[in-house]
Parts: sequence; C-alpha cells; structure tokens
Amino acid sequence: MIIDIHTHAFPDEIAPRAIEALSKCSGVAPHTDGTLAGLRASMRKAGIDRAVVAPIATKPAQVASINRWAAEVNNRGEVSRDLRSAQITKHPAAKADRAHHDIICLGTLHPDQEDWGPDIAQLVADGTPGVKLHPDYQLFFVDDAKVMPMYRALADAGLFLLFHAGVDIGLPPPVHCTPGRLARVLDEVPDLTVIAAHMGGYKCWDEVHRYLAGRNLFLDTCYTFADLGAERMTALIRAHGADRVLFGTDSPWTDQAAEVANIRGLDLDAAEIDALLGGNAQKLLGLS
Repeated sequence: MIIDIHTHAFPDEIAPRAIEALSKCSGVAPHTDGTLAGLRASMRKAGIDRAVVAPIATKPAQVASINRWAAEVNNRGEVSRDLRSAQITKHPAAKADRAHHDIICLGTLHPDQEDWGPDIAQLVADGTPGVKLHPDYQLFFVDDAKVMPMYRALADAGLFLLFHAGVDIGLPPPVHCTPGRLARVLDEVPDLTVIAAHMGGYKCWDEVHRYLAGRNLFLDTCYTFADLGAERMTALIRAHGADRVLFGTDSPWTDQAAEVANIRGLDLDAAEIDALLGGNAQKLLGLS
C-alpha cells in the first residue's frame, strides 16, 4: 500500500481561486486542479492507494468550517452530531472507519483561538486523526509558550500534529518553525505525535541533522527532492531512521508519480522503501 501523508485539496467552489493565489505566491505551477477529484486522478496515475489532505486555517473564524469539511470527506457526508462542547476522550474506534477511505482529511486549529478544547473534542468525535498547523501562514513561532497548552491537549486527545517546517518559498522571513524551535516543542510535550513536513525543515538541512535527526518524531518527504537530491535525502533518512519517515508529495505542488519514482530510486533496501511508501503511515493511521 502506498500512502501520501501530505497533500492539499479544497472544496470545489474554492479550489480555482485558492490554487491560482497559491501558485502566484510561490511561483510553482500546480499538477492538479486542487479538487478532491483532481487528487484522486493523480493518485490513480501514480498508483497511490491513500492520501492525507492537510488543510490550514489562516484565521480563527475558519477553523469550524474547515473541520466540518474534513468530517464530510472522512465520513462521506455523514457528519457526526456537534460535540464541540463534549468532554475530550480518545476515540480508537474511529481508526477502523478510515480503512475504506482513499482520502483522509486532517483538521486544523489556530493559535489565536480563545478556546481549542471544543474543537479538539469535535475532531475526536468525528474520527479526524490529526491536525495541520502552518506557523508561517498562521503567524506564530512553533515554540511560543501560548501554544504549548494546545499541543498538550492534542497529545491528551491522541491526535497527531503535522507542522509545516522550514522555509516556505511563497512567504517572506522569518521562518516560524525551525528545527531548533521544533526540538523545544518535543522537549516540552514529549508524548505529542509530531510529523515535521519537508524532512524536518525545508532548506534548513544542517539544523535538521543537528536538532531533529534521531528524535521521536516523524519526518515527511514532501517537496524536498529538488533541493536535497537523492544522496542527501538517503543520508538524512539513515540519520533519522527509515521507520520514522513518511512519504509525502505536497500535491498539487509536485507530481505524485514522479515522487513515488524518487523514493523507489533511493539507495535503501526493499523493506525500507516499503516502510517509507506506506508501512509507516499505515501504523500511524491505524490502517490494516
């Protein structure tokens, strides 16, 4: 099974203008139209069995609507009753419901929300497996004391956290999630399951080796091959451990089929390739 842990898609009515704006900002041409249908077509071409969509809220007011859409994607339109005021409890049964889904959507939160608790409770009730945060778009430093309670709540709820990490080519400095700052998060909330996108910090490779390699977190491979190259990618995977690296493409910003080929071309053994392409993500997502 091949699982792409890091993709992007939008509701059909939003996708055209979202993709146009993001492409203009980054200078990168998209490989799909940004819809779920476009993602599925790309997956079929690449031989990808599952994809995880990672939305973000750029303002607190967007959180509830994005998370409702995620629930619709994950439950095929059968959204659970509103439990945002409910007590937060882990929901392991929800993992089994994802076994038949080709697309799994994460939820999101925003650091400027007054209260994350009700939204985290709703994510758990909906069976959403994790949350995506993008510190550059959301304008917070990843190790800011104000967000540590959010991380603590996510860990207690059993939800994983996917961070954009390192440089975002469409945004100006500063970098809000550097490897050094992320290492402090791991120290503060050691039981939080973290995925650091872009192999721990896009264009911050020396810092990734210094602060994150070998630590208790996952790295994903999305949008890194063009900058790292196969040799340095292999070295970083070896330094961190192939059992803690997840295949991601950042679709639509790379071609999924080409990214699968890039992974297969690495100087790793067959078991390691299989783990990267899907085995590690299967365990994380609770898929059979």
